[in-house]
Amino acid sequence: MNRLRPDRWLIAAIFVMLVGLTFRISGYPLLDPDEGRNAEVAREMASSNDYVVPRLNELPYLDKPVLYFAAGAAAIEVFGPTEFAVRLPSLLFTLATLALVGWFGWLSFGPAGGLIAAAATGATPLTLAFARTVIFDSALTFFVVLSILCFFLAAEAPQREAGTAQQRPGAWWTVVAWAAMACGTLTKGPIAIAIPLMVIAPYLGWRRRWDAMWDLVGVLLFVAILLPWVLAMSRVVPDFLRYVLVTETVMRLTTDELQRTGPVWYFLPILVTGAFPWSVALFAAWKEGRALRESSGQWDRHMMLFLLWVVVPLVFFSLSHSKRPQYLLPLIPAIGLLAAQVLTGSRMRVPTTKFAGLALGAIGVVILFANLIVGRLLDLNGAVMQAIPSTAVPLGAICIAAGAATYAAAHRTGVAVLALCVPIASIPIVSSRLMDAIGSDRSARELSHAIERVLTDETDVVTVGAYPLSLPFYLRRTLILSSTDGSELTSNFLTRTYSRWTGLRGSPLRPADWWLTALAECPRPTVFVVRSDDTRVRDAMRARAPLIMENRKFAAYGPCSRSDLATRRALPERPEPAG
Repeated sequence: MNRLRPDRWLIAAIFVMLVGLTFRISGYPLLDPDEGRNAEVAREMASSNDYVVPRLNELPYLDKPVLYFAAGAAAIEVFGPTEFAVRLPSLLFTLATLALVGWFGWLSFGPAGGLIAAAATGATPLTLAFARTVIFDSALTFFVVLSILCFFLAAEAPQREAGTAQQRPGAWWTVVAWAAMACGTLTKGPIAIAIPLMVIAPYLGWRRRWDAMWDLVGVLLFVAILLPWVLAMSRVVPDFLRYVLVTETVMRLTTDELQRTGPVWYFLPILVTGAFPWSVALFAAWKEGRALRESSGQWDRHMMLFLLWVVVPLVFFSLSHSKRPQYLLPLIPAIGLLAAQVLTGSRMRVPTTKFAGLALGAIGVVILFANLIVGRLLDLNGAVMQAIPSTAVPLGAICIAAGAATYAAAHRTGVAVLALCVPIASIPIVSSRLMDAIGSDRSARELSHAIERVLTDETDVVTVGAYPLSLPFYLRRTLILSSTDGSELTSNFLTRTYSRWTGLRGSPLRPADWWLTALAECPRPTVFVVRSDDTRVRDAMRARAPLIMENRKFAAYGPCSRSDLATRRALPERPEPAG
C-alpha cells in the first residue's frame, strides 16, 4: 500500500480537534435531566465515601452501574463539586479513546493513518457532544473500542502450531478484551458485552479464528472484576440482579415500557449527522467502491472489521425498542478508522475529500437558511431564540469556507483533513452564548442561587411534584420530595419501588400530600420548590410563604414561618442514607 506521509497539517488537525473538545467545558451550567442527575449521584458518592452503591437523593440508584459515578466522585474529591469536575471523566475517557484509535490507526495504516483516525473520530458532533456531557457513553465507548481492537489483534496473531503446548500467540490480547468488557459492564451494564461480541463474532467466523474469543484467564478476570460489586449491591438491594437483567436489559430492548422508543430508521439520520463530515466522505468512497476491491493483505481484514463494527450494532439498535442518540457513540471510532483507511489509500483521497467539501459547503448553506425559520418551528424561550443567530451565522459561514478549502485542497490530504475538522471544533466556540442560554433554561443553577440567599443549616428544602435534578448538586444537600410516584427523580428503579421508600423511616421520599402538613405546621424553616404551572400548589404557597424566584419551569417559596414547636407535630426526622 502506498501510505500517506504525516505532515504539519495533520498535527494541526489534532490540535484543532482537541481545542474543540476542551474549550469552555465548564463554562455553562449542568443540563437537566441527565447531567444534573448523574452529577448529583457522583457528588453524593464523594460526600459519603461509599464507592459501592450509587445513590440519588440518598436513595439507591440502580439504573446504572458504579464505575462512571466513581470516576466523577474521584474528580469531585480533587476539584470540588463543580461543572468541571463532573464533566472531566467524560473528557478523559474520550481522550483515551482517541489515543487508542490513533495508536491502532498508526499500527494499521502508518503515522498519517493514526493522526487521521484520531482527528476524524474526535471531530464529529457525537464525540464532541458527549465528551462534554456528564453521561456514561464516553466511558462505555472507550471500553468497547479497547475490547474490539484487542479481540482483533488476538485473531491476527500467528496461530499456534498443532501439537505444541505453548500458550496461544495473542492470548493476552483476549485477556485484556475480557477485562475491558468487565469494566464496560461496570459502566453501563451488559451492553458492554453485547456490542464487542456482536462485532467480533462474525469477524472471527469469517477468519476462522474462534480461539481468539475465549481464554480461561480472561473469563476469570472478567468474573473477578465484576462479581465483588454485584455481590455487594445484592446485599444492599436483594432484587438488584433481577432489576438489572430483566428491567434495565430485557425490557429496555424488547418493550416500550421505558418510553424510549422510535421508528426503525431512527438511527440512520443520527449516524449520518453524528459522524459528519466523515460519514459523507465515506459515502463517496463506498459509491466508488474502489477501496472494497483491494484484494490483498490487511486492507481487506481491516475493512471487514470496520464495516461489521458499524453495521451490526446499527441493525441491533434499530430493532431495539430503546433508542437514544448516544447509543451510536461506540460506532464513531470505526468511522474514524474507515476514514483513515480510505484517506491513506492512493486511490480514494481526491474523490472522497472533494465530495466531503461539497457536502460541508451545502450544510453551511442549510444552517444559514435554517436560522431564518427555526423560530417558527421550535418552541424555545426568548433567550435561546436570541442566541441562535450568534451561533448559526458564524457556523454556517465556517462550514462554507471549510467546504471550499477542502474541495480546493483535495490533492493535499493533510490540509483537507484540517479543513474538515475546523467546523466541528468551532461549535463550542461559536455557541458560547447559546449554551449559556440553554444552560439557564435547563439547569437549576440560578434557582439554587436564589434559594441559597435564604438558607441556613436548619432549613429544609421540599420539592412538591417537582425535582430540578441539578438543584441538590448546586445546593450541596438532599431534598425532600413530596410525590405521587417518585417519577420526578427520573429513576425507573425508584419509580417501581416508590412505596418501599415512602414507608421507610427518615426517607427523603414522601407521599403526594405530605407537603400540605409541612406547609401548615412548618416546625422548621422550609423552602418549597413547585412546578410553575401547578396552580393548586402555588395558590396554597402564596398564603403561607413569600415567593423567592420563578422561571418558566419552577417557582420557589419560603422560608415558611416557624411555628411554636411545643404545640405543633414535628416533621419526620431528617433523612438518613437508605440501605
